[in-house]
Amino acid sequence: MKAHYGQTGAPGLKECRCLKCNRLLFKGQVKYVEIQCSKCNLIQTIKKGRSLRLVALNPSNVDLYYAAGGELVGRPDTTALPPDLMEKIKDVPSVGETPNPNVDQIIALKPDLVLAADIHLPPPIRTALKKAGIPLHIQSLNNYQQIGQALRFYGELTNHRRQVGLVIDRLESKMQQAQFQSKNKPSPRTLAIWSSVEGFHMALPNSFTGDLIRRLNAVNVAETAGDPAGQYAPFHLEFALQADPDLILLIPHSYEDRTVDKIRQELMAHPDWRKLKAVRENQVYQLPYRLFAVNPGSRADEAIDCLLNIFYPG
Repeated sequence: MKAHYGQTGAPGLKECRCLKCNRLLFKGQVKYVEIQCSKCNLIQTIKKGRSLRLVALNPSNVDLYYAAGGELVGRPDTTALPPDLMEKIKDVPSVGETPNPNVDQIIALKPDLVLAADIHLPPPIRTALKKAGIPLHIQSLNNYQQIGQALRFYGELTNHRRQVGLVIDRLESKMQQAQFQSKNKPSPRTLAIWSSVEGFHMALPNSFTGDLIRRLNAVNVAETAGDPAGQYAPFHLEFALQADPDLILLIPHSYEDRTVDKIRQELMAHPDWRKLKAVRENQVYQLPYRLFAVNPGSRADEAIDCLLNIFYPG
């Protein structure tokens, strides 16, 4: 999404708007950032005269905020980050796991802002943060484009816009290179399966993986299998047999080998699974947990390389 800057009514305060629809993305510069609550539309101004105290509730926002030159006072309990970043945040207090963080711990850290992904956040947590006067910023990170949008916003918060620009340029360069490499090549028919101990789902075009499949000139056989506005649809073996994809991508929502092995064994237990072309021809690929179980943020170039090598080997 391209954006332009303009002056607001307050002296020295600039606004960033979408060039396509003119929607306000964010406002601010070195000293102030205004954030509008997506639920009640209340606009709150965050002062930047000192280092902001921020808490992130999901791994993607941790990655992106550190890529923008920031540091957190609170983070989620996660293993979905690379070793170098895990080392940087090892002494940052954990506020619990992403689906259900400890709101008392969050409040005790006295943050200026809490960053959360566009996923279900329990209403009691939202209510408690609001009551404590702590702003909550919900960041959509469902596709490749939204990585750049988040980075630009965080660059405003950290006042490291140049650093953010370098990260975005690196990601855009990788995407352009990958799209050039895939141009005029046969498009592999692909099925991406999100797997967990609770069940299996197919990645739709609105998911991060589905978005990359489209951008890299591959065909997502599940494109019309679910709600067009959704990110995933329930996986049914009958559908897979009918679609019979060239490639199958497995996205395990677990970093534990025993859980991943259990998931693969469950699939292999079905005789019909072994009838699939991709299975017969050994074209089933397990995608790295830290790059595909969550939006990889500033490491999206690694995810692009991973898929490119699978789709167009050699």
